[in-house]
Amino acid sequence: MGLRGARMDLFSKLFGDLLVFVYHCFDRIVIHGYLSGLSRPEQVVYFFRQIVGVPVLSKEVLSQRTADYQNWVEAFARNHDIPIQWAEKGVRKEHYVQPWLRKMVRKNAYGVYFIFKSMNRDRAFG
Repeated sequence: MGLRGARMDLFSKLFGDLLVFVYHCFDRIVIHGYLSGLSRPEQVVYFFRQIVGVPVLSKEVLSQRTADYQNWVEAFARNHDIPIQWAEKGVRKEHYVQPWLRKMVRKNAYGVYFIFKSMNRDRAFG
């Protein structure tokens, strides 16, 4: 098992019991709910320097981390036949995904059934 597999195993052990609900923005709920320190710039710098081992936090480092995450999500969606689309402004996401949710309910299945992409509107820091 590679490093990514080990990380996902750890993630599943830590948060597996909490993943029995529907939420369309899981990354934000984890950061704000469980890793709230990562919502403050100084804690992000600490995380990258001390935990990840990146001595200089730069725009390129953050961009690469974002690209890696987006690639992982897109591969996950592709490998599990999950639709992934940009969220349209003014569209109620809960209503838009109803056909996919109904399909999951009919199958008595659980898990990710749709992924919206959207632009982050949070402030940036440097």
